[in-house]
Amino acid sequence: MLNKFSKILLVATSLSPLLGAVAVNQFSLGEPAVRWGSWIAVALLLVLMCWGLLQYAIKNAQLHTFEIKEFERNDKEVMAFLVTYLLPFLSKEKMGFAGDWMTGAYVLVIIFLVIAHAGAFHFNPVMGLLGYHFYAVKDKNGVSTLLISKVELRRPGESVKTVQLACNIYLHTGDVGAR
Repeated sequence: MLNKFSKILLVATSLSPLLGAVAVNQFSLGEPAVRWGSWIAVALLLVLMCWGLLQYAIKNAQLHTFEIKEFERNDKEVMAFLVTYLLPFLSKEKMGFAGDWMTGAYVLVIIFLVIAHAGAFHFNPVMGLLGYHFYAVKDKNGVSTLLISKVELRRPGESVKTVQLACNIYLHTGDVGAR
């Protein structure tokens, strides 16, 4: 298992589209490139860090075989999270993040805390862009876990090779095989 850093990074990377929305908003308000460019730079840095974490985990974390008793795809609940990404566009004056960085920081921290506390790791558009899907899976003992996989799961009873990113969060590292 990696540690809490990986869990925090998963939440932080899910916010990178919001940072991109802030950059687009500031650009449309005519802000200088330094202002909107810094938001883009942080968003891209988060994407690179996410990709790096996943590559590191696949190559260095201890492998586990996870037998899937039942599963449900979790990355279909997109609409609720899209509202979050539209926040910077609701009010150009107050939510534009252009003049009052403290408002922007406050909104980002609140969104971060809500996603982290709710365990809403199942929607991360950055990981979706990288080709990953999120599944709520139960093992043979009935324990629920979040499985992140590039391979689409098709039926229960399959065994997958995984690495543990954090408590109850596993990353699928290879092909799906039957029992």
